[in-house]
Amino acid sequence: MQITCPFAYMGALRVEALARRTEADLVWTPVLLGAIYRETAAPQGAAGSASDVFNPTKKRLTSRALRRTLQRNNVEIKWPSVHPRSPVLALRLLYYVPVEERPALSQALYRAYWVEDLDITDRSVLLDVARRSGVPSASRLSETVFDDKDAQDALRKATAEVIARGAPGLPSFWVAEENCVDADGKTRQGRLYWGQDRMHFVEAALLALRQGGDYTQVPRLASLQPRCLPGPPAGQKRVEFWYDFSSPWAFLGWTQLDRLKRQFGPDVEIVMKPILLGALFKAVGAPNVPMAAISQAKRNYMRQDLGDWIRHWNSINQQRGLHDKPIEFRWPSQFPIRTPTALRCAIVDPNLVPLLFRACWERNVNVSDDRVLAEYLTAAGCDATALLKKGSSPQVKDTLRSNTQEAFDRGVCGVPSYRVFDKTDEGWVLSGLEGGIVWGQDELVVVEDLVAGWKQKEGPVAGYDSPASRL
Repeated sequence: MQITCPFAYMGALRVEALARRTEADLVWTPVLLGAIYRETAAPQGAAGSASDVFNPTKKRLTSRALRRTLQRNNVEIKWPSVHPRSPVLALRLLYYVPVEERPALSQALYRAYWVEDLDITDRSVLLDVARRSGVPSASRLSETVFDDKDAQDALRKATAEVIARGAPGLPSFWVAEENCVDADGKTRQGRLYWGQDRMHFVEAALLALRQGGDYTQVPRLASLQPRCLPGPPAGQKRVEFWYDFSSPWAFLGWTQLDRLKRQFGPDVEIVMKPILLGALFKAVGAPNVPMAAISQAKRNYMRQDLGDWIRHWNSINQQRGLHDKPIEFRWPSQFPIRTPTALRCAIVDPNLVPLLFRACWERNVNVSDDRVLAEYLTAAGCDATALLKKGSSPQVKDTLRSNTQEAFDRGVCGVPSYRVFDKTDEGWVLSGLEGGIVWGQDELVVVEDLVAGWKQKEGPVAGYDSPASRL
């Protein structure tokens, strides 16, 4: 945990309830986020924020997503007038007080920074926060505690430990009893989860341990991701799904579209929007292979995260009666995948989308090679010659280029992306969401809520858009 990270703040507001539900022992462990960035060679550097290196389109989308998440979780927040401030003194204070006082003091410090806009670099301010928190040791504290060597050493040790466990950022959660397979394929004891938006994985892992480690036996897995408005669709809805076969995340998002249609019924229409992801990346100023531009720690975690989502979706599918084919993911031997020909085939015949997604991410078919793609299509019973010929027509090429340009114009920065529309007397109108775009298959709960009729509150988070603030 770290006081000046908004995502850690959101996690702190929820983690105690999670621990109670799972009957888990919760140990608040302050660490230095800047040191994590420095030691993992994060591109933003030790003093930076992850969003510092985002292209403008991605920065705009992630900023909107943060505002949305704060609102969806009813987080009380007033964006600090100066952000970020150094958290070092606050973190040392947390190590100075007895460990049993750390939860209450941590919450008080989070509130001081994120609600009261107090200067946590001021020692007298920190001592006042401690006294107001009600922790018993507060009356004995003085400004000398911030220079305590034992507290400094404990902070450094905890930071080194979380780095060794593979944390690319905060908040991170360590489940000591869970076995995991690391990036080198070795099984080890203990498992790290990263992000307040992965706390449903933490809860599921803890509950699974009570079921002998069987994830599928965790009751009502889908309910662990909080929804704002569960229920049937509020009238007729249209969901656009922007994708490229080259993305494993778009593949995972696609695997959930049939579930979405079953969940909400015939009043929901799915519109497939194939785009050239590489061309979009070039247009928005993103690297052609984003995973190559991030730290090794983050790259390792993303591979692990991919496996977590596969396990999660497969387990939900099993709990609901195996209506869908289980995901049998396999990382392709040829990556990145060049997909223009495959995408044009999907425009010619949209029924090929399942076949082509599975070719890329389950069957290790090199669709970058037109000859291999043609053989695969022929083996599947398709007229590959006719498909590739139609796919190379100016009309189909123009459709793919037009879709990609539209994605750029709409503010899409990656795939999968979603837009949800309401049917009105005036036609299809974007559902109530700032910017209209939901990016990432991990945000499917937002799509579900929009289909159910949820509307984002109007107005910014207090102080969030001030010149002094940044993520």
